[in-house]
Amino acid sequence: MEQPDPLKPVRELIVLLRRPTLRTRVGVWRMPPGHVGRELDVAARLGIEAIDVRDVILERLPAGTRFVRLTSEKVLEALDAIASSSGKTDCALIFNVDLLLAGLKRDERQEVWRGLFDGMPYRSRALVVAVPETATELLPDDRLWAALEHDSRLVGSYSD
Repeated sequence: MEQPDPLKPVRELIVLLRRPTLRTRVGVWRMPPGHVGRELDVAARLGIEAIDVRDVILERLPAGTRFVRLTSEKVLEALDAIASSSGKTDCALIFNVDLLLAGLKRDERQEVWRGLFDGMPYRSRALVVAVPETATELLPDDRLWAALEHDSRLVGSYSD
């Protein structure tokens, strides 16, 4: 008997996000604990590129920089750089966003979420933002979460 594909909902999200007619091609995956730390392998199974957003921020720093004051603007600039680049695939699994969000104040976290879903129209790459399903305090506010559910741009539920 054929085993069900646990990544099927994510594959369906990727198909949706690859539609060039979407204004903003960003979705959220509430990643189960068994996949956290295995993002490169999971992305390979999904046929997309995996990108650690922390690396993008570090690459953008001036040489010799030892400390970074993390802001919502820096996080959004890094995410926009990924979405605007050609990369290896037309869709990327973005991970460790939760670590950056945890370093921001609540209002700044919401700015990042709003910027992701309203501020990056018609970029060349779709983004699947992976957030561990245990990181509930880092998720978008209820209004934005409801809009994502309505638009089928998420995998996982707010109440998990």
